Amino acid sequence: MKKSLIALAVLPVLALTACSGSSGSSSSTEPAAGAGKTTDCAVQGAPTPVASIPDGPSLDGVTVIVDGSAAPVVTVADGAAPVTELGSLEIAPGDGATAKAGDTLTVDYCGIGLASQSIFDSSWVRGEPATFPLDGLIQGWQDGLPGMKVGETRLLVIPGALGYGPNPPSGSGIEPDETLVFVITLKDVVAS
Repeated sequence: MKKSLIALAVLPVLALTACSGSSGSSSSTEPAAGAGKTTDCAVQGAPTPVASIPDGPSLDGVTVIVDGSAAPVVTVADGAAPVTELGSLEIAPGDGATAKAGDTLTVDYCGIGLASQSIFDSSWVRGEPATFPLDGLIQGWQDGLPGMKVGETRLLVIPGALGYGPNPPSGSGIEPDETLVFVITLKDVVAS
């Protein structure tokens, strides 16, 4: 088990690779009003400003594009407001085993801070899925993943209170009480 995944079992948080997000770009031009920033979940780096939001499944100012087996591309609209309730949206269906509380899950996932619009963690960047017990994760995952089927990709928009609250992990790039955006593809379920 990787060191970052061991932290999952010990701490009730998601694995973080201690990569801090960067907000903004070195570009001198500002995107048009109502635009946002796009992040490829397979690439660690600053998000790319966009002049328009792409067409695709959207929830709370977050749009996700999934193209086959490639990592998702996530666009966070400028001005997307923090949420107070958990949001969940199926992006692509699955047809395998169904996750439930207490199960051990293997997933590919990408975590983006709503305020920074930047990746703070991604299994796609690391090049391998993560495996962990669902009961050992942040409350937003514990509440948002049961019912998910193997093969499904799901968007979770998690309020700070169901994420890391006022004390996010040091060096994670997550702001206190920040709304978190996760795109998760369920790869396997081991029943409890």
